[in-house]
Amino acid sequence: MTNNLDLSNRINQNYPLLSKKEKHVAAFILENKNDVESWNIKDLSRLTETSNATISRFCSKLHYRNFSEFKTFVTQELGENPVPLQVPVKIASYYTQLINSASQLIETQQITDFVEAIHLSNKILICGVGNSGLSAMELKYRLVRMGLIVDVVTDPHMMLMDAVLLKKYDLMIAISNYGQTQAVIDACTIAKKEHATVFVITNQNHTPLTAIADQVLFASGRTSIPDDQFINSQLPIHFILDVLCYVLLENKSYKNNRKKTLSAIDSH
Repeated sequence: MTNNLDLSNRINQNYPLLSKKEKHVAAFILENKNDVESWNIKDLSRLTETSNATISRFCSKLHYRNFSEFKTFVTQELGENPVPLQVPVKIASYYTQLINSASQLIETQQITDFVEAIHLSNKILICGVGNSGLSAMELKYRLVRMGLIVDVVTDPHMMLMDAVLLKKYDLMIAISNYGQTQAVIDACTIAKKEHATVFVITNQNHTPLTAIADQVLFASGRTSIPDDQFINSQLPIHFILDVLCYVLLENKSYKNNRKKTLSAIDSH
């Protein structure tokens, strides 16, 4: 699957594996993608103040066979995604890039496994901190409307307490952009010790959180958009939630429950 990903997803998925110099190379490339076609490997090593060996290792860790393949693939991507200048259209273009990247990462079997875990669970606990906590709250409300027994926790101390009370056949869903939030990692570690199932929605692979998880749904990060005025961090995660809920609502019981709960709200 990795060999079919675009540059931003390759960087995002493998970012924890990159050295400090390789992360510098990644940042430089994302900020100067329009110049990729004009570089050779010596140019890039000079511009990033690294070495040809560093560039080669960077390409290898991103699963390009060599610099030439890296350059070819990235140049092709640039031809597909010109960035317009008008702000509303530019933001729409950013959204399109993020959604396209997110859809590239989703595998049907992973969604099926996630839905099955939700269906079989006695209780669902969703956790997240900061912006990911807001996404966790959104997922809770969606699932509750389907008639599922769900709780959400965004406080680090409460995460630990709630996690230790989970049992076999309970499901922990952790949402974390980078998979590095210690409170979420600790809560998932405890949940595993209590024999609960742990599913994760995150941007990056090769993290402490993905190492714990029974299953992972990867969302794309915003590393492909080196524009510090664009601050959206949750759109790809909400795309995952939309896909997940769409499949869940193929279940007639969940769909009927949602209609009932929405009808109850509308009648007041």
